[in-house]
Parts: sequence; structure tokens; C-alpha cells
Amino acid sequence: MTAIQAPASVLVVDDTPDNLRLLTGVLEQMGHEVRPVRSGSQALSAARHARPDLVLLDVNMPEMDGYEVCGRLKADPQLKDIPVIFLTALSDIADKVKAFEVGGVDYITKPFHIEEVQARVRTHLALRSAALELSRSYAKLQKLEQLREDLVDMMVHDMRSPLAVLTGHLEFLKSDCESLSPEGAADLQAAMHGARVVARMANDLLDVSRLEEGKLLPKLAEHDLGGLADKVRSSMRSFERGRTIDLEVESPTVAACDSGLVERVLENLVTNAIKHTPPGTVITIAVGSRAQRARVTVSDQGAGVPIEARQKIFEKFGVLSARNQDRYHSAGVGLAFCKLAVEAHGGTIGVEPHEPQGSTFWFELPSNALTATTSS
Repeated sequence: MTAIQAPASVLVVDDTPDNLRLLTGVLEQMGHEVRPVRSGSQALSAARHARPDLVLLDVNMPEMDGYEVCGRLKADPQLKDIPVIFLTALSDIADKVKAFEVGGVDYITKPFHIEEVQARVRTHLALRSAALELSRSYAKLQKLEQLREDLVDMMVHDMRSPLAVLTGHLEFLKSDCESLSPEGAADLQAAMHGARVVARMANDLLDVSRLEEGKLLPKLAEHDLGGLADKVRSSMRSFERGRTIDLEVESPTVAACDSGLVERVLENLVTNAIKHTPPGTVITIAVGSRAQRARVTVSDQGAGVPIEARQKIFEKFGVLSARNQDRYHSAGVGLAFCKLAVEAHGGTIGVEPHEPQGSTFWFELPSNALTATTSS
């Protein structure tokens, strides 16, 4: 069943009784609930007692004119969103501009034309109804988003304990794997890599929310970016046997950064490159500077990221597909973490095409966090 919609409440403010009677009759014929008052003080009292859906407000009234009444309505947090249509016999443009400046949405000139009154009232009540529905929908969406965030946090927290147990047992097996066949050792290595990837994804999920809320701030200290990149390359290379991971350092580059966050950014970018490039290719990490900014890039030889996807892939939970038959998928969590972590340092991140194929993901730290030296 369709809910019966209550009639709209219209507050009419005019110190002339004939005008009140005319407008009240027109609005009641339209099916609205009309509350006529003859002064600004009565209008404010009536609006505070019961919020109207629309106010028709005369400009020229004794004691308190329409501009002041409108200003007081807009200053009240409970009443500021109510649309106000001015009723005026003034023809000067400055008066009409003032009506908009104090918060009016429209005006109706005197003497009244019934069709104009009906059309303007109908239009602004429809806009008001649409705005209220949009506000309700947005509130519901915010609630659903919060429920999703809470569910993700709960699931990830529950995952971390068994993941820690799994990783610990795998590390124990690795320390005593002399009896394993080469195939068994390779399987163990693959299992350790998988556990590590899942653990990093869990941490990224939690930290994306913390970064969005400003609860995870970088702990800045001077670090050699080339050294951090080499550390990440070595750890990733021990698990990744099908692709070569090279490191190019233009010059020793020291930046004020959170080493843990920067390492995780690099791990995510290299993991992303591995996921989207075929075995036998080369992934290159490069460290240097550009325009007095520390710059780190991760280049691959994969299918590349389509133009329309180069912003979307950094959004949380974004899933994308490239043109033709090659598909580019991204869960959006790892790259979203990278973007938020880099921006928390005051830096920038992006992706560019890498000729003749592939992509170059890059991030830069701001110049005030950079000290670059050249090797002797």
C-alpha cells in the first residue's frame, strides 16, 4: 500500500488582511495546510512551534520587515532549511537581490497572479520534498556504510589471531625443513607467501579505516629510501621466483618518513605488479628525486592500466576491467592503503603508462621532507 502523504504546511506572513485571505484561499484549494499570521514576531513564534514546509513572507511590514524575519529563520539551526518565498511590491533589482542574500529562494510580485503563486509554491514544495528524501537516503547510506565498516573490522580482527598462529607454525617448519623434498620446500615457501599476503591484506583493511579517520599518523624519522626499497625487494624476491625484481637508485636519497608505512606501500605496489604481469618479466623499483621531491616508482611489463581506471584503482573496494580481452582487476584495498599512507605524509601517488607496455606506479614525498646527496 502507498502511504498517504500529509498536506504540506505553508506559513503565510503578511500584514494586509486582504492578501492573507487571498493567499489562504488559493493554497487551501491546492490542498495545503495554511497558517496565516500578520507580523514577523508571530511568524517566528509559529515556525518554532511547528516547522512549516514553506514560508510566504511579505517584505514591507511594521516593526520587523521580511528581510529580518528571514535572517532570523536562517540563523536558527532548526529552521534554516525551510524555503522562504518573498512577497513584494518592490520592483527595484537591489531589493530582489537583497531577498536572495538573506536566504530567500524566490519572490512573488504584487499584485498577485494566481497561476504564478500556484506554480512557484508547487515548484518549491517539490524541491523541498526531494531534498528531504535525499537527506533521508543519505542518512540510510551512511548507516549502511558504517555497518559495513564495523563488519569488516570485526572480521579482520577475528582473522588476525589464526593468521598469526598459521604464520608461526610455517616459520617453525621452515626452520626445520632439511628433510623436505625440493617440491615440499617450494610448497612450504608458497604457503608462507600466501599467509603473508593475507596478513598484509588484513592489516591494510584495518589501516585504511584508521587513515581515513586520521587515527593513524606517520611516525617521521630520516630513512634511506634506497635501503627501504632494497629491503622490500629482498623480501619479495625470496617468495617470487617467476619474475625478476630489479632496483635502480639514482642517488642516495634520505627522506623524513614512517619506514613501516613506506615499506608496506612498496610491498603493495610490487605485489600488484607481480599479480598483473606474466612470469619471466622484469619488475623495476627506482628511487631518486624530481623537482626536489623524493620519488619512488615501481614499473612492470604487464597489460597496463586503462586511462579510465587510473583514478578508480586507488579507491577502496574498486573493481575494474580493461578494454579488449585483457582484464585488470583490483580489490582496491591495497592501492587504497597506498594512496592514504602516501597522502598522510603530504605526498602524492599515481600511475602512468610504461612504454612499450606495462605501467609505472609512483609516489613522491614533499620537498620539505627531503635531503638528497650525490654519491662521491
